Amino acid sequence: MVWPVRLATSLAFSPADASSGSVAASLMSVGKFAPTVHQEDAANGFGDIEMFPLMMGWKYGDLKWQGQFGVYTPTGSFKKGDLANIGRNYWTFEPGGAVSYLSSRFGLEVTAFAGFDFNTMNDATDYQTGDQFHLDGAIAEHLPLFGGFVGAGVNGYFYQQITGDSGSGAKLGGFEGMTTGIGPDCSYAYRIGDFDLAGEVKWLPELGVSNRLDGNTVWFKLGVSWGPKPEGPLESM
Repeated sequence: MVWPVRLATSLAFSPADASSGSVAASLMSVGKFAPTVHQEDAANGFGDIEMFPLMMGWKYGDLKWQGQFGVYTPTGSFKKGDLANIGRNYWTFEPGGAVSYLSSRFGLEVTAFAGFDFNTMNDATDYQTGDQFHLDGAIAEHLPLFGGFVGAGVNGYFYQQITGDSGSGAKLGGFEGMTTGIGPDCSYAYRIGDFDLAGEVKWLPELGVSNRLDGNTVWFKLGVSWGPKPEGPLESM
């Protein structure tokens, strides 16, 4: 049995990287007449770009799986002391793997991705975030609409910091974070000539948070790829 292998070098950059952030924090001192201090900050701009110098993928029928190595570059803006920063001001190296089943007959998709993030030091704050493990998954149904395919389903994730924070800026010690979330996911894919266009919107409300700011996350992504026409109508997704 022979499986096709794909090797690729790519630069990932999407409107999702043109992100905006808003952070609010409340501080309360201890005492009978202790005042509450509320601080709020917001930032908008282009975030950190992720590159994939190596990808290897295989396919067998409707089942696909791949291994990859990603690098987050500190290209987003960062200012020490700001509550909201678009960039993280440090490098992250992310080996990971994904498996996906997309039925060419029924349009059912089941996808999972797992990866580890190894972070370098933030030189501006002398703070090194600990290494992290994260697991992402989605279940969706894809149906024909207006010449393309619309998808609707649910997606979720689990994040766990596996080593503690370090550096002189880590005033709270290891401070290992954890969070989980689940929410709806909608997408649309359309082919024009040799180009495949795809858009995705997903909402991820956090359900459980430890040692992290909690809230809701909304993602919007656009993707463009080109190449020979796929064998099946869902092959390009």
